[in-house]
Amino acid sequence: MKTFKPKNQMSMICASCGTPLTSTDMLVGKNKLADGGYLCTGCFNKAVSINPNLINTLDQFYFAEITGMFLKHKIEESQHPGTSQYLGENTYEYDAPTRLDQIKDQIVALNARLSVLANEEVNALDTVLDQDEKLLAIAECIYLQNKREGIVFATPRRVVFIDKKILGGVVRNEFPLHEIISIEHNESLLYSILKINIKGASAEFKLHNKTDGRGFCNVANGNIQYPERSQSQQSERIQAFHQSIPNLAEENVFNTGKESSEAIFEQLEKLGRLKENGILTEEEFAEQKKKLLDKL
Repeated sequence: MKTFKPKNQMSMICASCGTPLTSTDMLVGKNKLADGGYLCTGCFNKAVSINPNLINTLDQFYFAEITGMFLKHKIEESQHPGTSQYLGENTYEYDAPTRLDQIKDQIVALNARLSVLANEEVNALDTVLDQDEKLLAIAECIYLQNKREGIVFATPRRVVFIDKKILGGVVRNEFPLHEIISIEHNESLLYSILKINIKGASAEFKLHNKTDGRGFCNVANGNIQYPERSQSQQSERIQAFHQSIPNLAEENVFNTGKESSEAIFEQLEKLGRLKENGILTEEEFAEQKKKLLDKL
């Protein structure tokens, strides 16, 4: 079972096109990216032809930034068919974007911070996503249930974890969006834990970038509208949430007059988390907060 990808193994392929690197590619070190990956000679020449300053500063740029340069250049060149695909020194010929190109465009648009270690999983997305399926959130992670390392992503239909196996194929764990009760994330100094709560179970992921969990919470908690979930399903989900939330100011802990400040502040913290997860509206939060503060 694969639990990690050795950095030296990943650095033996081009971070952009995935072709094996030659000894010439590795000689000078000018091909190295800020996140540890390397570009083959062809991709390096392509990058330098777009931005000549990269010949001495490539090691200050991340893979996602270089990919963004390539995509931006392709869009600009598409306005002049016949001069887009890189053929040599400064020659390009336009080529229609593939499904994988479209997916990588979406990743760049999400400002996702994926390292070269996730390249294999990213390159497998065109076989995992349906033709009309759009990425809403994506992150590099470890699936804590099985300790596998890969990527987790959300679409308007589902949340999916995938890990490209060493001998081929893809390990996939899928959570349909209509079965997800809630999504939570807790940030620490260096990483965050993403928790997906489904009926009778949960799944937890350790995200390498601590702020990546916020996008998943937006998807699940209704801050992003997705057509595949019907209005009745959204209404049922919101109603179930609100039925599970008691009127905090009417709980027994507050029915004996002035209570301890510690107990009230604990309830205020609960209120804050409910609002952050989209369960309480601003109005509901303000009403419950006022009732609690009146007890101090």
